[in-house]
Amino acid sequence: MYIQYKEIELENIVFYFSGTGNCLKVAKIIAKELDNTEIVSMGKPENRILTKQYNSIGFVYPVYFWGLPNAVKNFVEKINLTDNGSAYFYGIATFGGWAGNGIPQLNELLIYKHNIKLNYGKTLKMFANYVVVYNMSDKVNEITKKSNKNIIHILNDIKNKKSNDIKKSKKLFYKIYNKNITKFKDMDKDYIVNDNCTGCEICAMVCPVKNIEIKNKRPNFKHTCEQCVACIQYCPQKAINYKNVTQSRRRYTNPEINYKELSEYNNK
Repeated sequence: MYIQYKEIELENIVFYFSGTGNCLKVAKIIAKELDNTEIVSMGKPENRILTKQYNSIGFVYPVYFWGLPNAVKNFVEKINLTDNGSAYFYGIATFGGWAGNGIPQLNELLIYKHNIKLNYGKTLKMFANYVVVYNMSDKVNEITKKSNKNIIHILNDIKNKKSNDIKKSKKLFYKIYNKNITKFKDMDKDYIVNDNCTGCEICAMVCPVKNIEIKNKRPNFKHTCEQCVACIQYCPQKAINYKNVTQSRRRYTNPEINYKELSEYNNK
């Protein structure tokens, strides 16, 4: 069963997936510059159908193990784009280390599922924040300044509806991606919640896939995890951690996106 978007006078739509706010920030910048642009989260699992034709349709998402997050892959597979084959399609894949197949995978998925090619695809280096694997850099301002500068060039390309060639995906990246991405859903079984938890429910509010349910003022994880680590990063008490490895590591959320705004957009 499909969810239908109500027919409102919007010329553009940008779909995003975000845990720490980086991709939501990019989506908001695009929406502001293009005008008449709707911003929609890709975290919701329902099938979707667009009820009007758009001038441009964008996808903004982070790279997970050199490919698409599960939620993004599922969303792109299920969305109905039947009446929008002539729209300008673009993708922006944010990454902290290597972008891998971040853009090629989206392009190939659109072709396979919808017979639609990306007109434009770019990667954007932003602050690396997968705290489960490493302690994050202390050079937030420096890295953010560079990414903000690079966003301008990408934005100008999108506004002018530029096209570029999308390279084919690489088998090596897919091998690593397939090995790791299937493990994500159950990794929350290794999340621990310490006594600093105040039951504020922020973790449940920011989770883009509603993987957290509050019971007896404590978060319970439902094993549909995307490993966006929003719950770890946004917890004001550092009460949520992965095993015993993240307690002393830095935390990061995009300085321009607070938990209330992320929650609001994720629940639209």
